[in-house]
Amino acid sequence: MILERIVTLANEHSKVRFLAMERSLRATGCTLPLYVIPYDDNKFELPENATWWEMPEITGWIDKNKLWPAFRKIQCLTLPNYQFVDSDVIFFKNPEDTLEPLSGFITSCTHWMAPEHTFTDETLRYIKAKTTTWTRLVFNSGQFACDKVLYQADELMRFCETNFTETLFHKNYLYKDQPGINILVNCADVEISNVTMPPVSMASTWAGDYTDEASFERFEKHDKPYFIHWAGVPLTSRNYIHQYFFKFLTAEENAAFKLEGVKKLKFKDRMRIKIKAILNILNN
Repeated sequence: MILERIVTLANEHSKVRFLAMERSLRATGCTLPLYVIPYDDNKFELPENATWWEMPEITGWIDKNKLWPAFRKIQCLTLPNYQFVDSDVIFFKNPEDTLEPLSGFITSCTHWMAPEHTFTDETLRYIKAKTTTWTRLVFNSGQFACDKVLYQADELMRFCETNFTETLFHKNYLYKDQPGINILVNCADVEISNVTMPPVSMASTWAGDYTDEASFERFEKHDKPYFIHWAGVPLTSRNYIHQYFFKFLTAEENAAFKLEGVKKLKFKDRMRIKIKAILNILNN
């Protein structure tokens, strides 16, 4: 695969994560253009060689039908030769080098060990029918690459409205983007490979596998994956794998991110108190 672009999804809320991701990418020597799909209308000023990438026909269709905003990622399926990552990623190696000997649709997560949230009842029947080793075909929708166009824009929208419609259309806001993108790729004419499985057998790209001393020491001693994806792992600590995220932030950004975490913590504390009060009322 000869990469031509890196694609991500961002808005003002994810700006700090995006900046850390972009700086880590450039630190690997990758100079490819960065296409940024807007999660919503809350945009911000992008760094050099990054541009907002919108497909009005797809964006308008998603907004009109009140689909999950991150489903805008399906724009990627209309492109060849890209690497998509969510904004909560830090690169360790140039993705051009990692992907150069590979072809087809490339995933790099370990959802094959825990495939939950990659399918719905209606899509699982189809995926299981493909092979008894179906878990190797499901993936995290926050990290994937492909060297071929899988759908044209009109074909993509039509497919979503007529196939697996609970997942891709009617209940898309409930299921979000991951099961939908999984079934779209599994229905396309492309071979799916996961680089954390043989023959590549790359180490896990999930930050959650490196959040204690022992696992992080193992991470440091062995060959690292080409990026780490936080994918739901909270960045509330500066220890272990998290230090690689914070090293790409300025002092001002570090302080702002820390304040954001405090605000979230306070909100959770307030909710915990409210829930406890409600339970006390119900139990009395």
